[in-house]
Amino acid sequence: MKPLVSSLLIFSVFFVQCSSSNITSSWHSTEASSLQHGRIIVVGLMPESDKRLLQKMENHLADDLCNLGYDAAASSDIYDFETYKGQDQKQIIKELKQNGIIAVLTIVLLDKQKETYHAPKSMFDAAETDTNNFDVYYNAVYSKINEHGYYVNNTYYFWESSLFLMPNQELVYSAKTQSFNPSSAPALAHEYGRLIISDMLKHNVITNLHKQKDKKL
Repeated sequence: MKPLVSSLLIFSVFFVQCSSSNITSSWHSTEASSLQHGRIIVVGLMPESDKRLLQKMENHLADDLCNLGYDAAASSDIYDFETYKGQDQKQIIKELKQNGIIAVLTIVLLDKQKETYHAPKSMFDAAETDTNNFDVYYNAVYSKINEHGYYVNNTYYFWESSLFLMPNQELVYSAKTQSFNPSSAPALAHEYGRLIISDMLKHNVITNLHKQKDKKL
């Protein structure tokens, strides 16, 4: 009984403390596309309250693309997309094309959910008492259930990233991702960028341009 209790305790602590992101679904075009020449703009679409997170997400993903040899930039560094509201769509595409934008990679926060639940004090000490003696067991458990517990706050993020080729706005890649209890905004941005880049490489949506150049030399 004690080994099982210890295992459950370790698992519970790990589950509460760890943060993780994972791709729940992804799609990519079967047609080959070239992204080698021109700039890729990373555009985050999130509520104003998450503006700090938006900038970190954009910059991490843009940096990850640059590390592969692409010319990529975060939209928050060079554009104010608020100014495009109400403009004609053709005019927006024209301006992007004039600035050498060949593709747009989005980061959309589809939903953000928070939950708080009450976790009672650990019952493991009580469970490890002499279960053959009812008096001892009863008193141990009774004292535990009357102790004050603590509150646990969980945060869930649901994301979608899509890659559009300009100027025809052709969708060539899309992925949905979920994140649970990120430890910090930088950690979430780093983990998310790594996931998306890895998945696009896996499906040959993008490639490591540095390795290509090395092969040619």
